[in-house]
Amino acid sequence: MIRTLAAACLMSFAVGGVATSSEAKTIFETATFTGVDTGEYIVSDTRYFGVAFTLDETTEITGIGGQFGGFPGGTIFGAIVSLPSADSLPDFTPSTIEANSLAHVVFAAPSDTTDLTENLNVTLSAGAYGVVFGSGAFGAEGFAGLGDGNNPVGSPNFFTYFAFDGDGNSWESASLDGARITVSGVPEASTWAMMLIGFGGLGFASYRASRSRTEGARKLSLLTR
Repeated sequence: MIRTLAAACLMSFAVGGVATSSEAKTIFETATFTGVDTGEYIVSDTRYFGVAFTLDETTEITGIGGQFGGFPGGTIFGAIVSLPSADSLPDFTPSTIEANSLAHVVFAAPSDTTDLTENLNVTLSAGAYGVVFGSGAFGAEGFAGLGDGNNPVGSPNFFTYFAFDGDGNSWESASLDGARITVSGVPEASTWAMMLIGFGGLGFASYRASRSRTEGARKLSLLTR
């Protein structure tokens, strides 16, 4: 049984290789989707919204998203950036987000209330990161509504940039009650490889045990003749 399982896993890996985006799961969310949009946080070139998330192991990120809706126009960007810690703000100014982005995607948000995920591929090591949505960078020149009215999960560390606050080029903590921002991903290839090695080891152990039993039975048969 174990050998059969190991062989199946090895065959799956040989045929399919590393896990694909179709196998990705939501690994972080600030709220669960309700489909109810009772208000919106307007994402634009003068207003960015972001949230911190952490990874415990090296992970292949396959997408970022959230619940969008309202009356969008043009395009906005979503970017992943490094953070000093899970409870801190970005340590760079908003105007330099392009230079500090680890990966980004530009997209047009829908007008209907939608739980949206945009493909974005980057492998990140364990640590603290942030997802930021905005406009006026990466070629994005529009606006969109990041909806609220969802069911909060935990106590997310939200942050924002507002061009008309303070010096006009800094981050500040924010309270985005009910806003839904998500990150999707799959285990890194090495994680899958270690799993397959484990299955292979179990299969080999099963083979040796089976062989030992066979040899024992043969010896007993010879002794009783």
